[in-house]
Amino acid sequence: AVFRPPLYMARDVLVIGCGCIGLSSGILLLQEGYRVTIWAKDLPPNTTSNKAAALWYPFHAYPADKVARWSTETLEYFFKNVLSDKTSGTLAQTVYEIFKKPNPADPEWKKHVTTFRRPEKHELPPGYVDGYAVDAFIMDTDLYMDWLMKKFVSLGGVIEQRTIHDLREPMSAYDIIVNCPGLGARELCNDKAVYPSRGQIMVIKHNGLTNSLMDDDPTAITYAIPRINNIVLGGTMGEHEYHLEPTEADKRDILAKAAKLHPSLKNVEVIQHKVGLRPSRHEIRLEPEWFEGGRKLVVHNYGHGGSGFTVSWGCALEVVQIVKQNQDLVKRDQHEAKQDAKDAKGAVKLISKM
Repeated sequence: AVFRPPLYMARDVLVIGCGCIGLSSGILLLQEGYRVTIWAKDLPPNTTSNKAAALWYPFHAYPADKVARWSTETLEYFFKNVLSDKTSGTLAQTVYEIFKKPNPADPEWKKHVTTFRRPEKHELPPGYVDGYAVDAFIMDTDLYMDWLMKKFVSLGGVIEQRTIHDLREPMSAYDIIVNCPGLGARELCNDKAVYPSRGQIMVIKHNGLTNSLMDDDPTAITYAIPRINNIVLGGTMGEHEYHLEPTEADKRDILAKAAKLHPSLKNVEVIQHKVGLRPSRHEIRLEPEWFEGGRKLVVHNYGHGGSGFTVSWGCALEVVQIVKQNQDLVKRDQHEAKQDAKDAKGAVKLISKM
């Protein structure tokens, strides 16, 4: 009899979606020994992830307790596995959220992040009196998404550009599917709880700003993120807005808000405008779902709102955990199950004679 490896070692997994969530999940699955293929309608550089401002900071994603945990795990993963690679497009950086009025409340994630602190007065721009500071990271999304793609392929992953209209389509070829379609979940999963939150950003020439600044005023969200080669200014939070063209009104608004955020941003050289649709939901959906009477396992991983990069690796770690916990519960073809049992029995006999 031919010895067959444990079932999980021979498992093929399909990942739907090629943004930062799908690629991170695929990379960790590959590192665990799975054979992974990605199907996606859009590939980098044409994903929502490529259009994001992208820094570590929990932002408009829920539930707060789980987001705090996934964010912390992602922060740890970046410091251990990503930031040391100069080709990743990422930088370690202090990130500030700043307030015009005293804010005694601490964020949910404070208890998980050892570097959290309140900034000193000299660290605050004029007009701001309080804030949060944390040692985190930022990224150039185009460079980082390219790095994720190369990492995935170097580990043996396969990427196919194709559109899926029904979640059951790939089930003829795959028993395990990791579903990371972003905003596409609204149609693919008929999940009307998923909706777009439009974000417009502006890329400007670097002027020496060294740390990221955020003013999360719900009436005027403002941020400046210095990256390796440029600075990103933002932003907007247009809930249930679908249009992808930059508007002149948003351009003027972003410039006006940036000028108030920091003195160095009063006169800037604009390079580019980008618009993306954040895949918002009342809470991130990260859970298994069974189809075809237990024959097909789907692990949903979508609805990350404005925190996709911030929770990406934490969510990917949980995806791997769910797959490993449930893989042997997938009901297989009766003939295949009998053959596995027969081969396993033969392998035991073979080992006992050695």
